Order: sequence, then structure tokens, then C-alpha cells
Amino acid sequence: MAQASDRRETTKQEAAWRLREQGDSARCRACGRPYPELELDESSWCRSCAADLDRKTRWVPHLIAAGIVIPFAVWIVIGGQFEVLPRYAWLMPLAAAYYLGFRIGRELVKGYARWHRARAVGPVGSDGSE
Repeated sequence: MAQASDRRETTKQEAAWRLREQGDSARCRACGRPYPELELDESSWCRSCAADLDRKTRWVPHLIAAGIVIPFAVWIVIGGQFEVLPRYAWLMPLAAAYYLGFRIGRELVKGYARWHRARAVGPVGSDGSE
């Protein structure tokens, strides 16, 4: 079993080495600079552009999650939902709502930012032609 894993790793390393030797490169969809294909993420963004996006949009998913959890919490308190479950038992649905709201918010922000920046740069093929 370990030999098969070692063989896969060697094959991946050989493929990466061949790609580097061939000089296959692509352009970052955010900034348009050329990079080796192995240095781009799954959305064809370079590391610096992806880190910049993460830094700029870090707080927005928290706002979206709070926008989901606060009305839910108000509904629990005002609507008299404490009769259904004890007070402490409502913490788990609130935490789950915050987690799901955060994940949804993160994907929405990331998708919008990538769409907006890719639209500003324009369509760029892997060979550098527009």
C-alpha cells in the first residue's frame, strides 16, 4: 500500500517537473500577470490576489451571518419559543445558523469579488491571448 502511494507522489512530482520544464503558464484572472499553472489556485488566481481578496472581505461573511442569526434569536425570544426547548438548547440551532450564514456569506462574497475582478481584467486564455 505504501508503494502505491509513493508511486503516486513520484508521478505527481514528475508531472509537476515536466510542466515547469515545458514552461506552461497561464494568467491570473484577477491581475492578468503570467504565472506557471501550478502556482494558480482552482479559480486561476495567484496567491497574492487570493490573499488580498481574503484580507479585504474577511468581515463581510460575519455581517451576513449576524443578519441571519439576529432575527432568528429575536424570533426565539419574542415568539415564546422557550416552551418548545429549554433556553440552553437554543444555542445549538443559533450556532448552526451562524455557521451556515458565515459559509453562505463567504461564498457569496468570494464569488462576487472574483466575478467583479475577472470582468475588470477581461477574459484571458491560458496562452495569454484575450
